[in-house]
Amino acid sequence: MYARALSLVVAGFLALLLLSQGLTAPFEKDEETRPAGIIVDIVHRGNWMLPADVYGEVTRKPPLYYWLSAVLAEARGGTLDEAGARAVSLIAAALLSVVVMAYAGAWIGGGAGWLAWLILIGCYGFCSHAGYARTDMLFTLLIFGAYCLLYPAVEGKARGRNWLGAGVMLGLAILTKGPLALALCALGIAVYMLLVRRNPLKLAMRPWPWLTVAVAVAIAALWYVPALIETHGGIASVQLMQENVGHLVPARMGGTGEASRPFYYMVVRFIGTSLPWSLYLPALIFSFWPLREVPGRQLYQLSLLIAVLGLFSIASAKRDDYILPAFPPFAIVLAAMIAQAEWPSAAARLRDLAGLAAGIAMLVLSAGALILSGRGAVLDRLTVHMQSSDASYLRLFAAGFGHWRQSIVMLVVAVASVLALAAWRRGNPRAVVAAVAIASIAGVSLWIGTVRPGLAARRTFKTFAIEMRAATGGQPVYSPGGPDYELSYYYGAPILELGLKRKGGADSAPRYVLVWDSWLRDRHWSGLRQAMAPSHPAGDGRRLILLKVEPNRFELSPGIH
Repeated sequence: MYARALSLVVAGFLALLLLSQGLTAPFEKDEETRPAGIIVDIVHRGNWMLPADVYGEVTRKPPLYYWLSAVLAEARGGTLDEAGARAVSLIAAALLSVVVMAYAGAWIGGGAGWLAWLILIGCYGFCSHAGYARTDMLFTLLIFGAYCLLYPAVEGKARGRNWLGAGVMLGLAILTKGPLALALCALGIAVYMLLVRRNPLKLAMRPWPWLTVAVAVAIAALWYVPALIETHGGIASVQLMQENVGHLVPARMGGTGEASRPFYYMVVRFIGTSLPWSLYLPALIFSFWPLREVPGRQLYQLSLLIAVLGLFSIASAKRDDYILPAFPPFAIVLAAMIAQAEWPSAAARLRDLAGLAAGIAMLVLSAGALILSGRGAVLDRLTVHMQSSDASYLRLFAAGFGHWRQSIVMLVVAVASVLALAAWRRGNPRAVVAAVAIASIAGVSLWIGTVRPGLAARRTFKTFAIEMRAATGGQPVYSPGGPDYELSYYYGAPILELGLKRKGGADSAPRYVLVWDSWLRDRHWSGLRQAMAPSHPAGDGRRLILLKVEPNRFELSPGIH
């Protein structure tokens, strides 16, 4: 008992240590600065019920993530920086790794708990969201915890602590990202019932599903009801319809039409962001045949994996963070497959091929990285047809070999790859998996701890925004480009939208305008030469220029005050 508890504590501490790399990297664009601005609204203005972003738009997500982040900020004396805005996601990710380890260790046994933990921490798609100021990691922790608690009830052993605990967690999940929590959990259970050839509708005849839903709805109602009353029902059209239903249905049926991609996009992204572990998927599929011989707990986890990928494959909106709830069940079912003593012959062959492919791929990656670090011409040819962000990542990765940390990490990947190939040659599949785990964790650590923060430091306008505030004294700044959450967050006030005036007006107050340097060649900006501060070059080579313009050169766009 004590040994198991100690193992969980150690696993949680190691997860915090590994996943916290890059936590202080600057924000870029609006993916994190908009949520961070909502936390600021709570901390600095006390808007706990209906927090809004820097432009005054009420949060499009329920507020639990922002509440928890604000509590942490208050505990730090009201300080909110990048690490503070990301802390809730980091803590949720560490707790989630512990839950995965505990579940696998309790129900599979042996070293499956540590193995599941290693697989999860070795998945870039999971780790990349651990230090991310968004609601998805907290949502995944809550829904996965609730799903695991409900397994005994699904198997006819409904106890109050199971459905009550699951109801509480689902209610908190609804307060994190909306009613999607109930849909995902119910869909996972329905898939499981179909896999074990039982009628899902029979569960509806039992009291515990309805009691679970009732508890979840009651908890969510503690915020939704007052929020609906205060907004006269307006929040329902945003948080319930647009952010949930609107993302599921296509635009022609009233959906938002955002992030519309091919149906196979989510599966492809999952495979790509779970490498090298996704190489074991063919072996995993064969190991689950015939289904009647697979333990129920493993099928139960497989069902959630199928439900997540299936639901968001048919959904209209497809974003990378939607696949996050698929990683915990994937880690458990893969650990269970690797830990089993007997293997079907086809699955065993595919398992060995996966280990061989992983070892070779990571060794080739290490060698290729070494070559790129000293061959600028080769790097130029590779990046010429890449997207700008991918090319920037590759260039930064190649340039990083001048730093000892990156060289050591790539050496670890190379050594682990050689060990994996040696273990494969000796016919030891578990040693292969252990070596692959070391290599994958080292690679993920390099990416989230060095490469991604390095690119963020190059692309962010944090320093420029701080310089702007010093130059303007905090006065309003306008831009023809419209809302900019990153600059607004670091400037401490919204960058407002403007329109050029065709005729003079009575207003004589000086104003500050933010434009791209290429716009200065436009006739509308002719004569504006009071450039106060230029930014560093953006990815496309352009610079932002802060101008102090003469009175009456522009007017506010409609709706901006």
